[in-house]
Amino acid sequence: MGFFTGGSSPSQFTIGELMNVDKTRQQKAGNCKVDLVKVYHELQNESLLDRLKSSFLGKNMINSYYLILKFKVTSDTGSEHKVYVRLSPDFNLNAYLRNKVKIYCDCEDFKYRSAYTLGKRDSVFLSNIVKTKLGPSLTEPPRKQYTTLLCKHSYAVLDWLINNYASVMKS
Repeated sequence: MGFFTGGSSPSQFTIGELMNVDKTRQQKAGNCKVDLVKVYHELQNESLLDRLKSSFLGKNMINSYYLILKFKVTSDTGSEHKVYVRLSPDFNLNAYLRNKVKIYCDCEDFKYRSAYTLGKRDSVFLSNIVKTKLGPSLTEPPRKQYTTLLCKHSYAVLDWLINNYASVMKS
């Protein structure tokens, strides 16, 4: 599908880019029930390397703040999956499609079809537990030649996020 064609490493996927999936995946995602379970706040302190760069380059580095949203997604078959989305708070509600995100779903489809391509763009929400669960799927391409970018659960969550973006950013 040409999401990543090599060269220098492109930046993280945006919500708008991730929403560009095939029609079948969109239809399947429409049958999922999405519940926001919890909102976490993450503050990444500048690293020692950032501090050294700032002193040598004369630039001030700042801490980075992120929202991490945990969802429960129930598919039409009754199976439940956890999906995590990490994004930067953006109070320009008209620019939500440009917000860069990291995403993770605990389903097998995500592991074997999505993780590799998303990982190439630093768009997988990774923790030590997630790295262990995904294992080689982060470094080995999917076996199927054609694959989609998102599992239906991830797509359903992003669709929910777009429809509820203003209320999430106000919280």
